[in-house]
Formats: sequence, structure tokens, C-alpha cells
Amino acid sequence: GGGRNPRYPPNKVMIWDDHQNRCIGELSFRSEVKTVRMSRERIVVVLEYRIYVYNFADLNLLSTIETISNPRGLCALCADSRSCVLACCGLQRGHVRAELYDTEQRTLIPAHEASLSCLALNLDGSRLATASERGTLVRVWDTRSGQRL
Repeated sequence: GGGRNPRYPPNKVMIWDDHQNRCIGELSFRSEVKTVRMSRERIVVVLEYRIYVYNFADLNLLSTIETISNPRGLCALCADSRSCVLACCGLQRGHVRAELYDTEQRTLIPAHEASLSCLALNLDGSRLATASERGTLVRVWDTRSGQRL
């Protein structure tokens, strides 16, 4: 974000605490940040070819995920604190990678032939909806098995 005259450069993520009215953390990257997703436990920073997953409490890096070119910053993070699920672009066009951190499971889903245009998880992270750039289909997947529903 930041509008026309951003206060910070596009390669930084500033963690702001409204109660303290100050910045409590800063994450810097070599390229532009496309998207940031947050839950109570995780901060996910999406760059064009890579995703960084941090522990919210101490900003320790938990994992790095390589992706295909992702100029839209497509990424979905489950909001349920009992089930930490992250869905993002895979390494091939139209593929989705679902990371189930609570069970340390990874599911690769060949969702579409065309490039992805949208990803969304349901509240508990058990279902994933995907759409491609063609825009003709929305598909729903089980994140644990990778099966189309």
C-alpha cells in the first residue's frame, strides 16, 4: 500500500502496533512486496517468485517457498488459529501448493491449465477455491487430499 506518496519503500513490511502507536517490527526484502497476509500466529510476505512465512510473536523466519512468477501476489492464509493452512502458487502454471503447518503436510494441486487469478480458503482451511485467468471455472479442492470436490 502507501498510495501515491508511500512513507516506506515497496520492499519493506512495517509491523504497526495501534495500542502502542508505534512500529514494532520491520521486514526488508530485495524486491517489491506484492501481498502480506496475517493471522494470530503467522505473517506471510509474498514477493513475485518467493513467499516468506514468519512467526508473528518474534518475527522468526519459519519457511521460504519458491513459486512461479506471481505478479498479483496470490496467496491465502487460513484465519482459524487451530488450523494453519497456506495456499499459494506452485512452481508450474495453474498449480497450487497447500501447506498444512499443523500436520506438516504439503499438497500439490494441478488446479488449472491456465495461470491462476484467484485463491481463497474457507474459515478452517479445509477447502480451497481457485479460478484461472480464463475465468470460466471456479474449482473447489480438499486441501488435505488435493481432491477436487
